[in-house]
Amino acid sequence: MNALAGRDTRLPWVALSYFGLAIVLTWPLALGLASDVPGDLGDSLLNMWILAWGADQIPRLLTGATTWAAYWNGNIFHPEPYSLALSEHMFAQALQIAPIHAITGNIILCYNLLFLSTFVLSAIGAYLLARDLTGDWRAGVIAGLVFGFLPYRISQLPHVQVMSSQWMPFALWGVHRFIRTRSIAALIGGTVALVLQNWSCGYYVLYFAPFVGLFAILEMWRAGRIADRGAWIGLATAAVATLVATLPFLLPYLEVQRLYAFERPYGEVLAFSANVWSYATAAEAIHLWGSVLRLYPHGEGETFLGTAAVLLTLVAATVAVLEARASARQAPATTGWRRWVVLLFELLLLVQGSAWLSTMIGGGFNIRLAAITIRASTPLRLLIQTLMALGVLLVLSPRWRHATRRWLANPATGMAGLLLLAVWLSLGPAPSAGDSRVSGFGLYGLLYSYVPGFTGVRVPARFAMVAGMFLAVTAAYGAAWLGRRAWGTAALVAVGVLVVADGAAMPLAMNHTWGTSEATPPARIYPASEAPSVYRELRAMPTGTVVAEFPFGDPAWEIRAVYYAGVHGKPVVNGYSGAFPPGYMRRVAQLRRLDVDPDGAWRALVDAGTTHVVVHTPAFGNPNVGRGVLVWLQAHGARLVSSYPEGDALFAVPR
Repeated sequence: MNALAGRDTRLPWVALSYFGLAIVLTWPLALGLASDVPGDLGDSLLNMWILAWGADQIPRLLTGATTWAAYWNGNIFHPEPYSLALSEHMFAQALQIAPIHAITGNIILCYNLLFLSTFVLSAIGAYLLARDLTGDWRAGVIAGLVFGFLPYRISQLPHVQVMSSQWMPFALWGVHRFIRTRSIAALIGGTVALVLQNWSCGYYVLYFAPFVGLFAILEMWRAGRIADRGAWIGLATAAVATLVATLPFLLPYLEVQRLYAFERPYGEVLAFSANVWSYATAAEAIHLWGSVLRLYPHGEGETFLGTAAVLLTLVAATVAVLEARASARQAPATTGWRRWVVLLFELLLLVQGSAWLSTMIGGGFNIRLAAITIRASTPLRLLIQTLMALGVLLVLSPRWRHATRRWLANPATGMAGLLLLAVWLSLGPAPSAGDSRVSGFGLYGLLYSYVPGFTGVRVPARFAMVAGMFLAVTAAYGAAWLGRRAWGTAALVAVGVLVVADGAAMPLAMNHTWGTSEATPPARIYPASEAPSVYRELRAMPTGTVVAEFPFGDPAWEIRAVYYAGVHGKPVVNGYSGAFPPGYMRRVAQLRRLDVDPDGAWRALVDAGTTHVVVHTPAFGNPNVGRGVLVWLQAHGARLVSSYPEGDALFAVPR
């Protein structure tokens, strides 16, 4: 993509500035790149296992040492198939880290470099896209700050797959340059970026890719190429190429849905939908807003996108309206009785539109004046009435028609429309504001019911990242307008500072750990070279070794077993992921009841193909339970292989 940047001599300095800012805003991560983990030691450990698995397997794929089917059989949840397809595969990220992982073997270092790159590359891509759209490099810088350092990222720190939005602006940039310059190289670059985005996060295959098509249609219309057959052939070819490159990564997930009958329940999708008030709910770690904007905190509900970017978007929207209104004076004025009807419907449009907006933000109102009750509580009815009033105005008034055409032709209008569409979709199948339903119709509900793939994902709130992409672009138009004022440079500097402050949360929390029924795991994990002794011994064991770790089934310790499976490379019966195979859940039920049915638990262990058992004796919340596991193993013939200073014990299971 760099070859498409043209002769922008500022780009290296802009990129270097974004990199420096990423170091500052993620501080103190730079001090522990090879050892510390930003955020918590939860999903980040699962993601490190996924990345380590991919980085190890990709060279084997390229040399033919393994098959595509075997690639998806990760070494967790043994002997269940398709364990990699129970969460994100992150193939693109594994490609990114593969050279560093091959040299260092340190997955923590690889993960942290990848984590930092999501900020920097997202910012650079947004800069290039907004610079080209607005023609103003300063507006591009602001767009890069908005998207690269979006406050929403702070609430997603453990989810590097969600953070990996860096290919979005590059995909849009390539499409834009192809439409404007007919550059085949730009189209190829945009297609590669979209494929990499699809390979980075399964959510974005469903959530972002359709927006690329909508963006392309808007750009074709604005460029006057809507009837250009050659342009459509180019875009269609790019779409087919993207599908062909993406499909092999989708089929394993369809197979998992068929094999395990997985489907995200409607209630779960509702629970992980955003709320209108979520956009005024910031992560607590954000200094400026974390203790102020907490209107509706809930799971995946901190979708705050920043104040400065929203203000710039409002500037862009206001300028679009004012320019359209000024242009409308060229059209004939409405006279006679029509003029009074137009005035009446303008008043109705204002009242109905305001009432509709109140229902969308706060659930409406109910006011009683003497014997008259004024109520606004049904968003769909109010919206229909607003659109009817607008329709009458368009029929009766030439100036309204002229202004509307000019307003629709403004590029900021289209980008703002895509922004609002993404926000609407993030609200899930039943959009709400606080505890009030704001719409009886959620577009996401149609997608969940009728579009393949949507029943397999559960977090509509992640449309917030797509909204952030188009917020950055729309804000850039507002920044470009400010930049044209006499005081524009000073204003843009102030805005840039506020954009950064909106999401500043340093020092970031590091190595945060959590526990459930057992003892809380230590607030530290180790790369392969420093791994606990038992894992280094497992790494040296022959092919065919299958490991079970105790405590078994406790999420806080299962996720540690998953991480270290990426270190020692042997199959483990344990597992943690976005979904859990039924066979694994049965083993959890049996192995958590050693005292009730010791023989049944042993059969569950042996039937899974276990050859070795690791017992982390300090991990048990109740030491008696830990001693009970040791007694149970020895009673069934397990042989102690080694004990380790960390308190771990390794047993061999008799065949």
